Amino acid sequence: MSVLIACDSFKGSLSAPEVCESIAKGIRAVCPNADVVTLPVSDGGDGLMTTLKTVVEKAGWRAVNQTVTGPYGKPVRTEFFHKGEEAIIEMAQAAGLHLSNPEERAPQLAGTFGVGELIRHAVTLGARRLFIGLGGSATNDLGLGCLQALGVRFFDADSNELERPFKARDLARIARLETKAFEEAFGNLKLTAVCDVTNPLLGPTGATSVFGPQKGICSDETPEFERAMRHAADCLNAHFGFDCRNRPGAGAAGGLGAGLMWFFHAAMVSGADAVLDLIGFDQALTGADFVITGEGSFDAQSIKGKAPFGVLKRAKQSSVPVYLFAGRIACEKSELSAMGFKGSFSLNEVEPENEKCMQNASILLSEIGAKFAEDVLLRTPK
Repeated sequence: MSVLIACDSFKGSLSAPEVCESIAKGIRAVCPNADVVTLPVSDGGDGLMTTLKTVVEKAGWRAVNQTVTGPYGKPVRTEFFHKGEEAIIEMAQAAGLHLSNPEERAPQLAGTFGVGELIRHAVTLGARRLFIGLGGSATNDLGLGCLQALGVRFFDADSNELERPFKARDLARIARLETKAFEEAFGNLKLTAVCDVTNPLLGPTGATSVFGPQKGICSDETPEFERAMRHAADCLNAHFGFDCRNRPGAGAAGGLGAGLMWFFHAAMVSGADAVLDLIGFDQALTGADFVITGEGSFDAQSIKGKAPFGVLKRAKQSSVPVYLFAGRIACEKSELSAMGFKGSFSLNEVEPENEKCMQNASILLSEIGAKFAEDVLLRTPK
């Protein structure tokens, strides 16, 4: 029997590689002769580098370490991948929510300047085609900090240039911008934004309203942040002569999605599909008898571009049965069956207490991996 384990991270507990290995351990304990292949996956958000590291390094990519400006101005150590004229960057490495504690978050002071520094460094190494993973951001600055680091200049109504690094509070101050230096240095780059959401920039389903609360934006502050974002978007629309606000993914990473579209004409692609292509999922699927996929919490949002659903779609095309593993599953068994899952296993079924579930995720994953082996592998005719 051949089992392909292609799981995303269980946020707050385990990285994607740790999840896959924990499940594999349980399967091997029951079926030591099973051919178990682990292939960690991601939807392009935070954790992208960890997920891709082993696979891309085998393919000749080089991990590059670089210290850049973090979301709140302090230096942070980051890593990106480079190979020839290509680079893979995870924006959360430079501007991620994980870089600050909840009590420290002040979104009006956060920005994406470090993301621009990463792009600049990749270009100095020869990169001309860049994949940018969007997600897990601490920022709500429309990506303008990133662009400021690449030479874009922003001015207020009195023609004073806005200070560096750019912060979300500066959005409302923009009166005009200059892009000549940016265009001369970076105008020929080809950027692909890898994203797991389709939210527009503004409105009730936009960057501020949907993702602002997790970044520290209180409900009574939302209108102010929204007005500032709308004002800056109006300035960009007037400058470039085209509008990106309602394009799918514009609201990703605090509006960085829209910023990359405006300045780079970036293509926005499904995070899950892009990552599955990069890691060679289709090749790994060949010969597999079963696929296991999953993430920490599987719910209605998971079918909108998340990694497990991407795995499910591809495996179904090859008629390989797929089993879902998750910390918690907020869907009925009948719903999962309708989606195409052959079966499901969740940590909450073993340990109802969420905190204990997260603390003991590795042990519990091995337990349900062993249960999968007993219930499925041992009962499947060879």
